[in-house]
Amino acid sequence: MRKILISKVLDQIKIAIIDNNQLRHFFVEYEEVQQTIRGNIYKAKKDKNARGMDASFIDIGLGRSAFLSQYIPFKEEMTDNKSNYKISDKDELLVQAVSDYDPRKAPKVSDFIALPSKYCVIVSKPKFFGISKRIDNDKERKRFNSLKKLSNKDCGIILRTSSMNKKIKEIKNDITETKKKWRKILSDFKKNPDPGILHKENSTLDNIIREYINKDKIIIETDSRYVYNKLKKNPDKNIQIKLIIKNKEIFKQNQITDEIDQISNKKVKLKNGSFLLIEEKEGLTVIDINSGNSLNNKKETIFNVNKLAAEEISRQIVLRNLHGLILIDFIDLKKPKEKNSIYKTLSNNMKIDKSKHTILPMSKFGIIEMTRQKRGSKISNVLNETCDICSGNGLILKKDTICYEIIEKIIKENKKRKFKILLNSNLYINMKNILKNHQNAKEIKKVEIKLIEDNDINLYKII
Repeated sequence: MRKILISKVLDQIKIAIIDNNQLRHFFVEYEEVQQTIRGNIYKAKKDKNARGMDASFIDIGLGRSAFLSQYIPFKEEMTDNKSNYKISDKDELLVQAVSDYDPRKAPKVSDFIALPSKYCVIVSKPKFFGISKRIDNDKERKRFNSLKKLSNKDCGIILRTSSMNKKIKEIKNDITETKKKWRKILSDFKKNPDPGILHKENSTLDNIIREYINKDKIIIETDSRYVYNKLKKNPDKNIQIKLIIKNKEIFKQNQITDEIDQISNKKVKLKNGSFLLIEEKEGLTVIDINSGNSLNNKKETIFNVNKLAAEEISRQIVLRNLHGLILIDFIDLKKPKEKNSIYKTLSNNMKIDKSKHTILPMSKFGIIEMTRQKRGSKISNVLNETCDICSGNGLILKKDTICYEIIEKIIKENKKRKFKILLNSNLYINMKNILKNHQNAKEIKKVEIKLIEDNDINLYKII
């Protein structure tokens, strides 16, 4: 059973998705802030200086160039080979953002457009009709043949996995509504003379409704009348929607508050006494498995520790929305059969992931390498900001190190002067001990320290 919890405070919306009593996804959105351009559709103009390239920089009306690539959204849903797809040679073209702005590089856009809805995806390939590869039931695929005629010279259609076992009438209505949006986009493209946005991707809340409300039994709980009324507009007999009063704290009621609070912590404890260490860097995440005190239990084995870790790692990757290159360092295993079993455990648990990913078999050093498509920001980036003290390193100088740096400044400045050092409680005790241990040193004979009340970490002042 799936449960979706939605909490709204002013313009902040927090969404937790729980499957079988386990937290699987967590999202945070601010209604007044556009956190992503991924999925947005733009009218673009090519840079004339970039002609002749397989890819080029284009103007999409945001004051900064975008990179036109051959990336194809929803490629995994398509049934024919797209290796021969080429970028349009027109100066004005319709494009869709497939990645966000990055401080180091321009966002990627593609002129292969995919407009998704609940049961279908409208694509910019005329008369194309496809069915998701994940629908492998021949009887079900045959049932969809009547929908082929809905594709036309303006667009193609892909039926999504969520259309499985749904009534043809429901799917047809969804296709009709999505085609209306598509026609408006094409109309605006012709009307608007300048580059700019033509279609804005749905909010996180709308995407949740589209992407995650697809199971037989779903319970949605929200503490927001606004969210409740919005969900009630599209009634579904398989969905139970509850409005919870504000002071009930829906996350606490469902016992996931602690897990949400720790969602960006480096250390993740496992139930057998072992733990994971997750180090997130830009474009790279390293996950290390540590046996902890688990092997104190004589019945526990290194293989079992690794297997439990692989199951939890797959959940943490999706929950934290980790992307880029991910290196997983398992505890050393000798038998190839055991290594392969750990690889299969990780791969099978990642099958539910909606982001495209590639996993390589375990190396002789016990490392599994994988890559995962970037879709939105890591949860750690959404919830946290760079520390002014450690500059994002996650480490700060030792108190003794700072105290010795202060003494060095005093010695170099003037040996004959008297100095008073004002220190907060974080440094005072350490400095006092250093001066006491070196009370006969001439260099610090004229140093006086004084405690000041200030909560700023490592604060001091030399006067």
